[in-house]
Amino acid sequence: MKKRNVGGFLYGLMFFLVFRISSWICSVPMWLTLILHFAIGLPIFWFWLTLAAWILAGVIRYLTICFARWGADTAPDPPKENKNPYS
Repeated sequence: MKKRNVGGFLYGLMFFLVFRISSWICSVPMWLTLILHFAIGLPIFWFWLTLAAWILAGVIRYLTICFARWGADTAPDPPKENKNPYS
């Protein structure tokens, strides 16, 4: 059985979250609720809720990618012994 590198998972998760922060188009609802908080007095709860949803979506996407990679990471079957006496 192959030993997994847990540190690689955490570094990948942090990289993915930083990449997601840099993608501003996905964070528009979060920034919009923060602006509305200061402009019209929208409760700050909505900002924290959109921030949590944004981070949760990133974590779920990253875990899906890791799960797909884990499934494709299986080792191939070892070659079978050739029992043909004429080869």
